[in-house]
Amino acid sequence: MDRPRLLRYFRSIFATPPASKPIAHHLHWPDNSLHWLELKGRLHTDLQGRRHILGTVRDISLQHDERHNLLNQDEIVSNALRNTPDAVVISELAGGRFVEVNAGFESLFGWSKKDTIGRTPDELGLWIDPLERDQLREQLARHGSLSDFEAHLRKRDGSLCSCRFYSAPIELHGQPCLVTTLRDMSQQRVQEQALQDSRERLALALESAMLGTWDWHIPSDTLFGSARAAALHGLPAQSFQGNFRMFFASVHEDDREQMRRTYRELLSGKRDDYHTTYRSRFSTGEVHHLESTARLYRDAAGNPLRMTGILIDITERVVREQHLAASEEKFATLFHASPAPICVSRIDDGEFLEINPSFTEVFGWQPDEIVGHSAQALNFWSDIGQRRELFDQLARDQVLDNVLALFHTKHGQQLTCLISSRYIQVDGQRYITTSFHDITRQQQAAQALQASEEKFAKAFHSSPDAISIFERGGGRFIEVNEGFRRLTGYSTEDVIGRTLGDLNLWISPEQRQQMAEALERNGRLPRREMHLLDRDGQLKFAEVSVESITLNGCDCLLLTARDISELKEAQAQIQHLAYHDSLTNLPNRALLLDRLTQQIALLTRHDLRGAVLFLDLDHFKHINDSLGHPVGDAVLRMVTSRLQASVRREDTVARLGGDEFVVLLSGLEGKRAQVIRQVHLVAEQLRRRLAEAMLIDGRHLQLTTSIGIALIPDHGTSSDDLLKRADIALYRAKDSGRNSIHVFRSHMQALVSERLLLENDLRQALPRQQFRLVFQPQVDARSQKIIGAEALLRWQHPQRGELTPERFMQVLEESGLIQEVGLWVLRNACQACAWFLDEALIEPDNFHLCVNISPRQFRHYDFVEDVENCLKASALPAQTLKLEITEGVAIRNIEDTIHKMQRLKRIGVAFAMDDFGTGYSSLTYLKRLPVDTLKIDQSFIHDALLNSNDGAIVRAIIAMAHSLGLQTIAEGVEETEQLDFLQQEGCHLYQGYLFSRAIPPEDFHALLTATNTPDASKKNVHE
Repeated sequence: MDRPRLLRYFRSIFATPPASKPIAHHLHWPDNSLHWLELKGRLHTDLQGRRHILGTVRDISLQHDERHNLLNQDEIVSNALRNTPDAVVISELAGGRFVEVNAGFESLFGWSKKDTIGRTPDELGLWIDPLERDQLREQLARHGSLSDFEAHLRKRDGSLCSCRFYSAPIELHGQPCLVTTLRDMSQQRVQEQALQDSRERLALALESAMLGTWDWHIPSDTLFGSARAAALHGLPAQSFQGNFRMFFASVHEDDREQMRRTYRELLSGKRDDYHTTYRSRFSTGEVHHLESTARLYRDAAGNPLRMTGILIDITERVVREQHLAASEEKFATLFHASPAPICVSRIDDGEFLEINPSFTEVFGWQPDEIVGHSAQALNFWSDIGQRRELFDQLARDQVLDNVLALFHTKHGQQLTCLISSRYIQVDGQRYITTSFHDITRQQQAAQALQASEEKFAKAFHSSPDAISIFERGGGRFIEVNEGFRRLTGYSTEDVIGRTLGDLNLWISPEQRQQMAEALERNGRLPRREMHLLDRDGQLKFAEVSVESITLNGCDCLLLTARDISELKEAQAQIQHLAYHDSLTNLPNRALLLDRLTQQIALLTRHDLRGAVLFLDLDHFKHINDSLGHPVGDAVLRMVTSRLQASVRREDTVARLGGDEFVVLLSGLEGKRAQVIRQVHLVAEQLRRRLAEAMLIDGRHLQLTTSIGIALIPDHGTSSDDLLKRADIALYRAKDSGRNSIHVFRSHMQALVSERLLLENDLRQALPRQQFRLVFQPQVDARSQKIIGAEALLRWQHPQRGELTPERFMQVLEESGLIQEVGLWVLRNACQACAWFLDEALIEPDNFHLCVNISPRQFRHYDFVEDVENCLKASALPAQTLKLEITEGVAIRNIEDTIHKMQRLKRIGVAFAMDDFGTGYSSLTYLKRLPVDTLKIDQSFIHDALLNSNDGAIVRAIIAMAHSLGLQTIAEGVEETEQLDFLQQEGCHLYQGYLFSRAIPPEDFHALLTATNTPDASKKNVHE
């Protein structure tokens, strides 16, 4: 209890009687709790005159605590306003006048607290956009507060800032107010804009450079590609995220292996960068050449983590290089016929590789005296230091043009030459080609006449270009040279004193005006192409340059014109080659698509019909493979001539490439049935015409043709659809036996779709373990012992059941999957056979595991290594393995075939010629191929007893094999009579249903146990 204060209060009442005087007092109650009390007392005198104090006591602890808390809160808010870096203001909710601002507001806006309190934002001019102010008020009115509202405000010095508002209502001294925090976002917005600008510049730079980007996360095999990178791989032109192999699915198989080798070299440290080129084939058949540069990143443990790279389409460059390669013969002719000395030398030591006759004429050395020797050894350069300098300049600039240098001839005479050098590729090696222009005499004359006008006159008149000098103002000719006469036909006497307008050389008013404006603007005109008419009215193209000169105080113009008419003709020829086939001069695919698009529009407008005939020469590849490409090219030119002679002038004959031609028929009238008959008649005439015998290089050749037809517009209104459907009809014609004509029908699309579906399923068969192997025993009829087995492939399709290779082998070959599946067959067959060997069921020298090898699999460059790896992995002895090849392997590059077979023969692998006698080339190559066994095709065995021809063929094969020391084995033996016939003719080895069907490895294991073990029964396995 505050006793002293209470006593002072009572004394004051006695001293000065108040009407009513309150006093706040606190007492300690017995429970030691603290309370605040309000005591009111009044002095009172009773009837006896005694004075008393009458009073009341009220507990005001709650009101006291509220006032105390309010004071504490005010102190907290005051500290927050002072210390926050943001601008904080308190304003009236109704009028918006500022009640309080902190130091952050003063720092941000430049207004002091004194200048701010009592004024509104409008009075301070803070708002820039009234619309933003109204939006803030509307949001406050709707929600009562602000959160994340952003607006632009003006500072006291007039500069602008972007602020984010956070507002909430409060009550200050009983008055409704609004406390607002303003955060300056200006610097953040500048940084965000800078980042956005940087990204846009990067995207623009990539787009301008036509670059695509990709990022491969190696552990997850996930690739991120830009839209352009996806488009360059035939995918939709949008950002790609998916499987690495899906992204590169369009890459040519040969190029994929090259990319793998480059990646392996990068991983092993053999190279520091990843730089490769490859081909990307779109679904339309279009091929693009791409160049990729990438960098490999590793994790902390040194393992590959990710690769990032860029892509660029280099198709145009590749095509250009191909055209340049085609002109190599022309270059060689020009090289030897050039009047200027030219030499080709090696880069590293300057050794001469080749010189032309002009070089011998100028410098004296014969080819056998200089080729193989270095320039330094022959003392060819007068100044060795200059040679090093020019070599460094060539390495830096990749080119030397008309550089002055001194040389020695064979006889020691010094010559001054202007040389021009370029790098060239010869057999994959880089060399330097240098042309020389001997200016010894010119330089001597120039040195003698350096200070005289004769020098200028001689250079002026001896220039091969047309040079003229005329007044700048009046345009009158002052002088022309001989080159001017050669170009225009006008002599000096014809033009001196006359003006450009008098001669009317420039036929284009627009070009004359552009030349005049350029001269007026720049005072000169560097290298502009212009058209002119010579004296005879012949149009010529000239490259014109004009320079300002002063002669005898007169402003003149020096005009130099170079005749580029031949260059323009060459460019026109290049343009022609871009749309025509170089071999046949027929329109190529690009020109065909353009004409087809025009025809579709024209036929639709005039309610007419047309047709697309897709032609393919049957087995044309055999001609290239057996007779060579020159004969094949001659055949294609003959086919072109016959096609052009067989169609109307308004029709189009085009070559798509290889042996594929397209004939576009237009302007066909009548109903659909009539048009089909008409088109079919034309197709039949073409087929018969192409089937006529050809005499080429003394050989009589005869071809058949398959033709697919699509009608316009019945089968499509776009060029791509029509070509695709004509191609589908062609595929149907080839599939039905070739040498036939088919018109597109809707069900053909379904057949193609079915094939595509089958191919897609095949691509999943190996990863999903749907393939399995079965083994058909090969038996010696004399002992009934199993002496071998042929491993055969089966596909357990999830919907179609078990499929034999006849159902899917063609698709497997055409899709390129045969390489991977064939290797799987070889690997698993070797492992199964090794199991039989471990179980002592077979002997390595008396048993052969026969595995079929497709031509495509055999031609793979790693084929021999694949076989060796399979043998090594399974520990199967090489002499147990026998590879069965067909004649299709032999007719493709016989030398490579023999080389691979001999490599495998050296380690013990045997070979059998499968389906022998079914091809035309068997006898041609049999004597050269190191085969051990001939397999007699089952088609001959089946009718050998019924058809005398088949029987004779079987006898001939057996007799030929015996004479060559080869083993024979018959396929498809199903009857005892067939086996008896074979044994009578000397063939005792066979396979077929007579002994056993093809069975799984486990059943074959049991069959070997029952047949080949010492305790096995001597009875037939079926008994």
